[in-house]
Amino acid sequence: MNEMIKTKPQDDATAFWDKLYTDDPDRVGPQARQLALATRAAIAYFGDLKGKTVLDIGCGNGDSSFAFAKHGANVIAVDNSKVGIETLAKRCRQLGIDNIRPVVCDAMAIDTLGPFDFAFGAMILHHLEPFESFSVTLKRSLKEDGKAFFWENNANSKLLIWFRTHVVGKLWVPKYGDSQEFPLTPDEVDMLRKYFSVRVFYPNMTFFVLFANYILRDRLTRQFAAVDDWLYRHNWLVKYSYQQYLYLTNRR
Repeated sequence: MNEMIKTKPQDDATAFWDKLYTDDPDRVGPQARQLALATRAAIAYFGDLKGKTVLDIGCGNGDSSFAFAKHGANVIAVDNSKVGIETLAKRCRQLGIDNIRPVVCDAMAIDTLGPFDFAFGAMILHHLEPFESFSVTLKRSLKEDGKAFFWENNANSKLLIWFRTHVVGKLWVPKYGDSQEFPLTPDEVDMLRKYFSVRVFYPNMTFFVLFANYILRDRLTRQFAAVDDWLYRHNWLVKYSYQQYLYLTNRR
């Protein structure tokens, strides 16, 4: 049975994601492959999951939660979308999975559910404000020496942020995500370092391909992706990639 933890609602964001999961209950998402790779990287970082508790923050309809459960973890899957959580609970019942606990819960209240051995989030941190309050909440949620892994976007490139601010969502250029989100800033990563040991890794170069995705409507994607791959192989400008992995360890 799914549960609900009452918190101050973020009405616009919640409504956005509720509608998304209502319109497409079996939604996989446009970045399914990247999510699978991020989940695999998180499992490698966490180590043996058998009998461990994993918090899946912003779980949606649960693709990452299923991966952790398959490796023997007891998963607490939280999201502020009631529709997403209901979809996940239904999938668990249909598949006979009993080591996933779906909970409607705002990320700012996850400390009421812990403590956890590990925490995971996919494109979730950049939705959360005030960010330092979340950082403190996350620290309280993890056991001593507990680990967290986040797959996030990256606001390190001023060019990409200008493009996002002045071009995306205007005229014919699509915007994905709710109105409250903004890419994770270097200052926010530094804020995490106040409470955790943090390592940043760039799993690929995602930069020029965004021009093909947004402006050219996926035309010439292969050519622009090849430029990004060349830059990544030569370790040029990689810190400006729009995708990053954050490896966190809770300090004592």
